[in-house]
Amino acid sequence: MMSFTASPGQTVFARWKNSYYYSAVVEQVLGDHYKVTCLADGVSATVTKEDIVELNEAFETMNFQGNWQHGGFYYKGVITSHLPVMVMHYNDGDVEQITLSQLRGSRPGDEKSKPKVKVKSAEERAREPVLIQSEKEAIKELKAMRRSGQITKEEYKRRRDQLR
Repeated sequence: MMSFTASPGQTVFARWKNSYYYSAVVEQVLGDHYKVTCLADGVSATVTKEDIVELNEAFETMNFQGNWQHGGFYYKGVITSHLPVMVMHYNDGDVEQITLSQLRGSRPGDEKSKPKVKVKSAEERAREPVLIQSEKEAIKELKAMRRSGQITKEEYKRRRDQLR
C-alpha cells in the first residue's frame, strides 16, 4: 500500500466502520486524520491516513462491488474501464455503466478480517420486533429523499438520528 497525502477536494476511497472502502471527498486535513464525505450518501466521517486510498491505487489493488442500478444491493464484479465512464462486469454476467458513488471496495484478504454475521433461525427472526423492519424502511425512504434533493443533508441526519 502506497502512502500519500490527500488534499481538500480530492476524491479518494475511504474505509468506513463496516470495513468497506467507499468513494469520498476529502473535506479537511486534520494532521494524520482526514474529514471525508461519502459520495454515495453524503455522510461525513473522520478517518485515519491508513484508511484512505488514492483512486489509481484503488483501481489497481482493490476488489469491487457495484450498487446494481442504485438499488442498494452490492454485487461483486470487475471494472473494465475507468474514469470518466466506468463499466462494471458483474460476476453473474450483467454489465452496467456505473459511477464512483455506486462502488465499494475491499482489499484482498480484508474479507477474512470482517466480523462474521450470525445467520438467525426463522424462530429468532420471528421474535424480532416489527419496529426494526419499519426503522430500516424509514431510513431507506430518507436516503431516497436525500438523493432526490427533497431534504437537505442536515435534515436527513436529524431524522435518521431520531429513528435510532
